[in-house]
Amino acid sequence: MKKAPRNTRALITIEGECHRPQGFTFHDLDIVHEDYQIKDMAKIDERLKGQGVRLRGLIDQVGPGFYTKYLTVESEDGKFSACLPLEEISRTAVIIYGIKGKPLDREDGGPVRFVIPFYPDKCANVKGATRIVLSEKPGKDTRPTTPAEHAKIHADD
Repeated sequence: MKKAPRNTRALITIEGECHRPQGFTFHDLDIVHEDYQIKDMAKIDERLKGQGVRLRGLIDQVGPGFYTKYLTVESEDGKFSACLPLEEISRTAVIIYGIKGKPLDREDGGPVRFVIPFYPDKCANVKGATRIVLSEKPGKDTRPTTPAEHAKIHADD
């Protein structure tokens, strides 16, 4: 697994089975090509707020390996992770990284919030995300597996 060079200012790091693993700062995310930028997440889903960048724009920058099939999104505290098929979500997933031109606060799900608008499993969205690992095989996935666990985790939604 390729590790990204450590960057203390990075909000999100993408590493694993890719050619150019890297950490992305607020500025790095903000200057991703405009075709990948979403200036107002509420225009996609009225329940969301902030500015985001499409995951596809970041995946293209790190250059996934030929056999890369999965991505695992990990929370900052390491207690939550979601592993998803890359092909299924890479074009619709968004990294929310700021509100009103400033980095996303932790109260709003920062350092970044990984979301897949209208995805059937709300637990695939990860608040407080700091790391994405690309891999050939499924990675760690701590999402709830029973309806009761899902209900408990989404009681505040």
